[in-house]
Amino acid sequence: MAVSRGGRPVTGTGGIRKFPTGANYMEALQHPELCFRDPDLRNGTVQQSPVVGLGPKAISGNFASVFSVTARDGQRYALKCFTRDTSAMGTRYDAISTALRALDAGALSQPWSVRFDFLEQGVLALGDWFPVLKMAWVQGTDLLTWIDRNRHDAAAVRSLADRFLAVVDDLESHGIAHGDLQHGNILVATDGTVRLVDYDGMYVPALKGEAATENGHRNYQSPRRTATDFGPAMDRFSAWVIHLSLVAVATDAGLWSQLHDDQGEYLILSESDFKDPATSLAWPLLLGHPDERLRAEAFRVHDLLGKPCSALPRLAPSALKPPAPRSGQKRRKGAATPPVGAGAAATVQAPGSVGGAIPAWMSDRMATGGPLVTAGAPAAVGGNAGPGTAHAATAVAPFSRRRPSDVMAAATALLTTAAPGVLTVAAGQPEAYLPLAQTTALFAAVTAIGFGRRRRPEYRQAKQQVRGLRRRMRELKDPAGAHRRLEQEMQKLDQTVAKDNAATDKRIQSLQTELRDGLARITMDLNRRTDGVRRQQAELPAKEQRLIADALEPEVRAHVENRLRRTSIQDARNLPNMGAKTIQALIDAGIRTAADYTGVSFSQGPGSGGRTAYFVLGSGMHVRVPGIGEGRATSLADWRQSLEQRARASAPATLPAPVLNRIRAEIATLRAQYATEVKQAEGKAQLDRDATQKRVADERQRLMNDRQQRGMEAQRRRADLLQRQKLLAGAQMERTRVTGELSAARAEIRRVLGAGKYLRFVLSGR
Repeated sequence: MAVSRGGRPVTGTGGIRKFPTGANYMEALQHPELCFRDPDLRNGTVQQSPVVGLGPKAISGNFASVFSVTARDGQRYALKCFTRDTSAMGTRYDAISTALRALDAGALSQPWSVRFDFLEQGVLALGDWFPVLKMAWVQGTDLLTWIDRNRHDAAAVRSLADRFLAVVDDLESHGIAHGDLQHGNILVATDGTVRLVDYDGMYVPALKGEAATENGHRNYQSPRRTATDFGPAMDRFSAWVIHLSLVAVATDAGLWSQLHDDQGEYLILSESDFKDPATSLAWPLLLGHPDERLRAEAFRVHDLLGKPCSALPRLAPSALKPPAPRSGQKRRKGAATPPVGAGAAATVQAPGSVGGAIPAWMSDRMATGGPLVTAGAPAAVGGNAGPGTAHAATAVAPFSRRRPSDVMAAATALLTTAAPGVLTVAAGQPEAYLPLAQTTALFAAVTAIGFGRRRRPEYRQAKQQVRGLRRRMRELKDPAGAHRRLEQEMQKLDQTVAKDNAATDKRIQSLQTELRDGLARITMDLNRRTDGVRRQQAELPAKEQRLIADALEPEVRAHVENRLRRTSIQDARNLPNMGAKTIQALIDAGIRTAADYTGVSFSQGPGSGGRTAYFVLGSGMHVRVPGIGEGRATSLADWRQSLEQRARASAPATLPAPVLNRIRAEIATLRAQYATEVKQAEGKAQLDRDATQKRVADERQRLMNDRQQRGMEAQRRRADLLQRQKLLAGAQMERTRVTGELSAARAEIRRVLGAGKYLRFVLSGR
């Protein structure tokens, strides 16, 4: 409550207290020795803005400005100065402060609470005293920034999830609710523990029965939360949302890049995901994630969207038990069991892997202590077998099944061989020409046979094996250099995967924007198309009344005309100053009943004389009646108007049933027509929404499939590189073995796939 120096409340217009602005507080805090009564503040130093001349540095919020004040003993305080009336907050802050001070620090999981003092006469500004909130300054990083910096450290994020879970359990156990759990009010200290700040909306048992002063950040609260939900359970929705976000990032750091918007005030889920989950891009990723624990918690939070706040379950370790194994499913021997509190699956570390860890959903594809093992993967060529494996050359498959290219090679060889002799005989070439032509033809035939042999898959496979062995020989000549090259190749592989994943994440983020903008455009177009129709729908009742009134008007006019016609002008003698002579003058002018004139008009006479009165007849003519001036004419006009009003009051008020039914049928037809137009527009809009959502969903699924495929290929490639590195040990012995295998492979190729074998194959098929 603001109090003047004389002890009177400071009020503005209408009795509402007028509080200083942030600029007013900045001006006052330039002299702490004058504006404060609290000793720590009065003798302290107010942090100044880095811009010279701006004075104290302020952090402005919705209804307060926060300043940093350092006392003489070095203790730093956050000073909240209110910019709007906080008369009712004093009692609340006292109750909250009392409840927090009563907590047993030793029984809490971590020192998350921050003690504060509500000073009724805290700061002098604009010549009056205003309340302030004095709170110990908390050193820490807000949750959003902390996750962004540490998202690739799965262990750290999982540990923070556990610590957050413990804080929520502390609050629930003491019947306390923060009221606005969100990234800005959750700070992570340097030791990894959590601090909660901003207690404006906090609930403590002493406030039972009160209403909430705020409903919390929209990106963290249930769409169904209201002021009546103020109580010990009001943090449950936001707690589940935050814990799910931490578990998701700990399980798969890529989800942060895909679902978090750098410009957004949320982690990975926002208000639109709660209000319209059907159009959300986040829920399909979370609900369909390969990690079973993350998927289970996502389903749990998704189920909370339609429930009232009072029915939400408590976030506790017991609620995060891992899902039971499916029937017939056994845990792989030696597999690590992830911590229950984190609700995240374990990850398997691979040397040099992107982000430092292999996703948990791939852990069952990794052999313990060895490279990736994939069913159906081709055997490594050129000595990639493990230690102790026999390194005999793979048996070479002989030629089988002639192809058209083989027949063509044989035909070409035969034709080129026979061509010189045929041409010598047929064309009469000199005999000296024959040896040279025969040599050329023989060379062409050998070339044709060789070309056909090299195109055979058996030959290509055998040569690939030889190339692998030769590459292995080169590596073994310089093991250190080969090791460096393999390291460089793995680094390049990691960089390529990281680049591709970053591009995928960026595209998925752009898809979120496209979906949001596309749905907004569809809604705007729908509103533009239906606004006019809805206005016409809203106007139908008034239109129906107008049609009824228009249909009644002829009967009303006839009734009024009949009443006026039955009223003789002689009845006007009861009017003041209306004698027989005046009545006769009216009769002489053709006015015998009240229906013979419709009104009176006046015209200004010449000079400064009075106005001249003219009676307007039913035919529209204006006549002047001698002896009737402005006063009498006005009386006669009023008399006729009163007669008309009484006649209208007694006129028929209902239409005949056939006429009324016709009007109502016409309105019903219009109502149905407008409803059809709106329904058609809404149907088209829904089709457009469905098409937009399907397009985005399909594109997202394609991106995720491509990303998963790239990850699998990268893991297979990495496993091969790691195995080759491993085999570089004992290089001399390995080189001797590979040399022998290379010689054996070449001999086997000559024996099984030689030119003679191929020639016999193309001629005989065997």
